Amino acid sequence: MNIDLHTHLLPGVDDGSSDVEESLKILERMKSGGVERVYLTPHLYSPRTPTDIFAIKESWRKHSASLNSSGVEVFLGSEIFLRPEVLTGEIISMGETNVLLVELPTDARPHYLVEAIETLQKRGFKIVLAHVERYGFLFKKSLLPFSRSKLEDEVFRLKDMGVLFQVNWDSLKDWRTVLLLEKRMVETIGSDKHHNSDGRGVIDFSSELASQFINDYYL
Repeated sequence: MNIDLHTHLLPGVDDGSSDVEESLKILERMKSGGVERVYLTPHLYSPRTPTDIFAIKESWRKHSASLNSSGVEVFLGSEIFLRPEVLTGEIISMGETNVLLVELPTDARPHYLVEAIETLQKRGFKIVLAHVERYGFLFKKSLLPFSRSKLEDEVFRLKDMGVLFQVNWDSLKDWRTVLLLEKRMVETIGSDKHHNSDGRGVIDFSSELASQFINDYYL
C-alpha cells in the first residue's frame, strides 16, 4: 500500500492546513499521485508549535468523515516532539496502533534520547523517527574532497534498538537521505505536507524517483 506517513492536514490545529477545504484539495493531489493512505500528524509537545490535544481530537471528530470522502484512507496520528513531558503525558499514536511518530531537536542531540525511547518501548510502543535526515548530529561530513560522508554511531544504536526511520519526499536526493538509503536504513516516507503554499511536494508514487526509492532501497 502506498502510504504518506507524515502530514499536517488536520485542519486548524497547528501550522498546517487552515481548513478542511484546503486539506481536501491536497488529498485529491495525493490520490492522483497514487497515495492510498494518509496519516494526519499534527505537532504534539512541540516547543515551536504549541498545540492542544483536545483541539486535535475535536478537529478529527469534526472533519474525519469529510477527509475520508477524498478517496484516500485517512487516519489520525501525531508528530510527537520527544521531551521528558512526553513520558508521562497523553499522546496520540498512529491510527490507534502502538506506533508513534517522533520528532527530535535538529540542532543538538537530546541527552535523554536513548532513555526516553527505551521508556516508550517498555510501554509497548514502536518508534518511527520523523524526517531523520534533518538531525545533523547523526551524520558526520568529511572535509576532505571526494571522501564519503559517514553516519555517526548513534544511527546504528538507534537501529539496534528497533527504531524505524522516516524520510521526507522532498529530501530523497539529499546527501544525508541517500546515505541512509544506501545503507537500507529507511523504512517509510512522508511528504510532511502542511498547506498549499508551503513549497513542499506531494508524493508521486508513479514517478521515476518513487520507483527508484521503492525498487532499489525501500525495505
